[in-house]
Amino acid sequence: MQTYEDFIPFSGDGERAIDIALQTLLPLGFRIESQGSSHLTVTNQHYNSTKQDALMGITRAEFDLSRSALTVRAELGGVERMQKFLLFILLGLGAFDVLLFTGLWYFIPELHAQTWFLFIPLVALIPWAIIAPRMTVWIRERTVAALQTLLSNIASSQ
Repeated sequence: MQTYEDFIPFSGDGERAIDIALQTLLPLGFRIESQGSSHLTVTNQHYNSTKQDALMGITRAEFDLSRSALTVRAELGGVERMQKFLLFILLGLGAFDVLLFTGLWYFIPELHAQTWFLFIPLVALIPWAIIAPRMTVWIRERTVAALQTLLSNIASSQ
């Protein structure tokens, strides 16, 4: 599982910091796993689209307050799930295209002399082989940036 850990200097009221985190995360569908005066653990399982809030890429987050820092440890299960989904779509599309074009080439005698016809699926998938890895990096960066913004907002509300 992909994880992310970060901390930010914090010397304010711990309960207020946890309240801000809850006010941000609960409307997004996060559930409280455990909560204390200096600790909060939340979970979520509903990241289905990149059009959702970037914080939805987090499946579990632990916020810990010490005397001088606010630390977050997050599991990015939603990000990982989206990455697997993109890979599944890419492989599925590739398999479908290969089967379709191979079948057409095999069953249409006029295409037997046109072996270039079998390379059309490859040409169609080359852009996706470049775009998909970049999208997965973008999804992770977007979630991490949203989490860093949340930490900054908590720290600045002292």
